[in-house]
Amino acid sequence: MFGFIVLVGKVIKEMLDLLAEGKMSFLVFFRLVQLLLPELLVYALPIGVLTGVLLTMGRMSAENEVTALRSSGMGIFRLSSSVIIFAILCTLASLVVNFYYGPRAMTAFRQEKEAIIQKNPLSFIQEKTFVKGFSGLVIYVGEKNGDELKDLWIWELDDENRAKRFTRAESGEVKFYQDQNALVLVPYRGAFEARDPDAPEDFLKVTAALSFESTSIILPLDRYFGRVTFQKKLKWMTFKELQDVKTDAMAQMETGTAEERAEAEDRFFKAKMAFHEKFAMGFSVISFTLIGVPLGIRSSRKETSANLFLALGLALGYYVLMMAISWMDGMNQYRPDLLFWAPNFLYQGIGFWLFFRSDRGKKSSDVPAGTETARP
Repeated sequence: MFGFIVLVGKVIKEMLDLLAEGKMSFLVFFRLVQLLLPELLVYALPIGVLTGVLLTMGRMSAENEVTALRSSGMGIFRLSSSVIIFAILCTLASLVVNFYYGPRAMTAFRQEKEAIIQKNPLSFIQEKTFVKGFSGLVIYVGEKNGDELKDLWIWELDDENRAKRFTRAESGEVKFYQDQNALVLVPYRGAFEARDPDAPEDFLKVTAALSFESTSIILPLDRYFGRVTFQKKLKWMTFKELQDVKTDAMAQMETGTAEERAEAEDRFFKAKMAFHEKFAMGFSVISFTLIGVPLGIRSSRKETSANLFLALGLALGYYVLMMAISWMDGMNQYRPDLLFWAPNFLYQGIGFWLFFRSDRGKKSSDVPAGTETARP
């Protein structure tokens, strides 16, 4: 359920517009959705395990099964041993996904998504749509038939996204030059008006419209979208790739110039942050389990909604802490790479404390042996 919720949000953000505008087929769409699943598992697995633990332990406690088991001499640690073993297996699976399958799938996702531009670049010009994908331009086409356009509107924007020049043409065409990796927009039989660069929103300073028979506008795809080959982000790297980055950075820190050493040191700490963040996220399954078992027993709730909201609150607190630590990127003196383990230690510490309290019980309520009073 949590994986589906996260997946829907990711699909809407990354791919829904491309699918709606006809820039990808359904086959490619489902292929990209498949590549998103490993990354989503990293976030869905811990909160899914936490919810399952709260539901199970809460129902057992509410129906007095935990009380019956403990009265027979079974401690809470033994009672929850199978849950802990399951959490350890899920942690191992999460680490494998974090350091291998997730990065490989995400790299393939980005490459395939950007390759869509190369396969069908003309699809970025859509009819009856304000095309804003090109930096500094807004394009509107009333009708499109292949590479032929009708009722063409073009706004050229300044650095503050204000229209500094407006062009409207009766017709036009768009061409793709593969050797230059660029689109060329050719309006026919139109006119353009220029505006004052200091006050482009003052229509009193608009120059008279000048007509033209044809003109051309070059839209380089390298500049606006980038090529299929891209620099892989650290969070998309596997375990071995992160180790290689750290090794190369350490070598450059010893042999490079002062500027190169500073850049290498920054790259080294960024790689360490990505490495520890992946590891800490993998161990979040155990952290959530240790805090979820005693909380489920103490809450004694059978309602699914109550346990669900409790799980969401705990998970939200954990991810907010992880996000806050990630904002410390560049503050190497505070060792943000090691701080990624702080949420795990916090949750595990609270979990162990709750475990011992639940296992020990309240001494004041203990009844010494042999002092029970018989009741009719």
